Amino acid sequence: MKKIVSVLLTLSLLFGLMLAFPAAPARAESTPEQELTEAFMNLNALDSLRMDLDVAMDMTIDISMEGQSIMNLPMNIALKLGMEYQKEPYAMHGQMEMHMTSMGQTENKQSLMYSEKDGDSIITYSSDDDSATWTKKQAEKASFSLDDLSTIIGSAKEIQKIKMETVDGHDMDVYTAVVDGQYLQQAMNAAGSDNPLSGMMGEDGANGMGDFEVVIYVDRAVNLPVRISIDLASMMKDMLDAAMQSSLGLGEAEGMEVKIDLPVASVVCELSQFNSVPLIEIPEDVKAAATPAQE
Repeated sequence: MKKIVSVLLTLSLLFGLMLAFPAAPARAESTPEQELTEAFMNLNALDSLRMDLDVAMDMTIDISMEGQSIMNLPMNIALKLGMEYQKEPYAMHGQMEMHMTSMGQTENKQSLMYSEKDGDSIITYSSDDDSATWTKKQAEKASFSLDDLSTIIGSAKEIQKIKMETVDGHDMDVYTAVVDGQYLQQAMNAAGSDNPLSGMMGEDGANGMGDFEVVIYVDRAVNLPVRISIDLASMMKDMLDAAMQSSLGLGEAEGMEVKIDLPVASVVCELSQFNSVPLIEIPEDVKAAATPAQE
């Protein structure tokens, strides 16, 4: 089940990367695609921001043999990630809280993270025990960068402006767009992840993912996206169905059937503190205490 959590977290960190709208040529009349492109170009131009992610999943796996249930496994996952980002000099500071309930037991996990650029490398410092110990890891590319919004080829299509809504006194234009699920694996590769999705499903499963809809709120006053959400229930169910059949070989077990009920699988991203994040500096005691992460 840890791989499921890893997939959800990777989806969260790469959420914005899948929304790389190509620049549209100037026209006499603006279209929803042009309007959303401009909003994301404004986002790319920011020097800093804060991103808050809320990931939720409720799932039940039921395994039966010849019509008789032999195992019923309910699971609930709630993950919150708060992250502050600055472009130059590159730095990131994040906090994650994860709560997972399975088979009547609850696991709570909290993580802290700093990241900075050192020459051509990205150095990440992380702690899973409330700063008691820190580990250090080096990578060639940051897991999150605003520049990726314009450099990674996205697949947004069928962009529509569906309504105007007032949220907390701010006028918002609300858009929907359809994203091709096949681009998720490419985003993972570009972000330098260890591809937990492929680990669960294999290449055939990853290539078979379908489209999913994204809802984007754009604040009219600043012309910036401030809320992005997706409902992943249908796509995640297809992924897990394929993973169960592949990893457990259930297709070969005569009389055995696995049913997955997945009413909730969602990711909500809130963007704020545009160009107003305080300077991110990694404390010297964190650097001094960090030990190399075990691969």
